[in-house]
Amino acid sequence: MRTIRGELTMRPEPRTRVDVVALLARGIVVSAQTHRSGGPLDDAATLVRLALAAGDGGASAFRVASAHVVELLRSQTALPIIGITKHDVPGYDVYITPTLADATALIDAGADMVAAQAAPDGRPAETFEEIARACHDRGVPVLADCATADEAFQAVDAGADVVATTMAGYTHGTRHVVPPALDLAARLARELPVPVIVEGGVWDREAVAAAFEAGAHAVVVGSAVTDPERITRRLVEAVPALENTPTHR
Repeated sequence: MRTIRGELTMRPEPRTRVDVVALLARGIVVSAQTHRSGGPLDDAATLVRLALAAGDGGASAFRVASAHVVELLRSQTALPIIGITKHDVPGYDVYITPTLADATALIDAGADMVAAQAAPDGRPAETFEEIARACHDRGVPVLADCATADEAFQAVDAGADVVATTMAGYTHGTRHVVPPALDLAARLARELPVPVIVEGGVWDREAVAAAFEAGAHAVVVGSAVTDPERITRRLVEAVPALENTPTHR
């Protein structure tokens, strides 16, 4: 039986930025995050157990939020950890690892890669480039969470080691996009010199296969694995209304 004990350590041997990116190749990255503040899964140890269970199922890496969860998960696995923070700053749109302090805390906790929203506007503090440079100074690669191709191109110019379609469909200018953003992923895979990750809206095997067919380096799966409330709701919605239920004589 596993125990969730922060004093243990599973820190891997030192990895280069290239090593970390290579470890994600052709893999499923499972996002184990709190889907509802105050909900039953809003607990660091529970999120770590969800991640570890996904690892037993074949996940090649994890994406988790907060330095505390990164540290706790690091004590239990040597698989790559992509760390983020979700930090809402009033008056600003960027909320995924928006500051250098957020990124530094994730690295100190043991994250192998830092994911940060790449939007150039609506930032509360440092630019994406400044965050990327500081992560690189620590030997840690940066994943750019992007909404559009322009954001992805700019992020690569600013130092992103990998780009992801994370924000497509979730920003004001991309509300028309229905995740997973496979068209965007295919374009980025063709035109960018860095690997592309598909994230957002991946619910089944067909979506995973389509993402890799589009040229994805890896695929992030979140709610389909780690959000029992949403999974159950989708199934409950398929229950026919009483008037449509056949009667048996």
